[in-house]
Amino acid sequence: MPKGNTMTFSMEVKGLDEAVRKLKVYDTNSRKRIEKAISKAGRNVRDGAKSRAPVKSGTLRDSITARFNGRGMLSVVKTNGRKAPHAHLIEFGVDATTVKPRKKKAMKMEKNGKDYFAGGAVTIPKRHAEPFMEPAFRAEEPKVENEIKQILRTMP
Repeated sequence: MPKGNTMTFSMEVKGLDEAVRKLKVYDTNSRKRIEKAISKAGRNVRDGAKSRAPVKSGTLRDSITARFNGRGMLSVVKTNGRKAPHAHLIEFGVDATTVKPRKKKAMKMEKNGKDYFAGGAVTIPKRHAEPFMEPAFRAEEPKVENEIKQILRTMP
């Protein structure tokens, strides 16, 4: 699932593709209702992820955004990789690892605003996953599915 600094989750509503094709031809009102439901679901996932994200400095929480794409009928909820390049590490966890200086005699690290130096190998402990994005997505998935199915049932 993780790819670089990106996390991707997707959902499929059976019959939506065909319904969208029909909507392009027939019913702009139903299309707008589906777009509104998808856009709302994206905002709800964003808000759910923000409320579940661990807050140390608030950078991770503040990096979570939602954007609706009407052409593709999709909402994109993601973390800003520049603001929070560690988001995927928190979501999925990290195994323990050992790092050592390359091309230098020592490594400089910062913790709580204070600089530390290590001349040899440093073991970084395992970090357990603290999922925030996937649970938010899974909580919203049945709601948006039901809402879209209801709209499809009332289509002309």
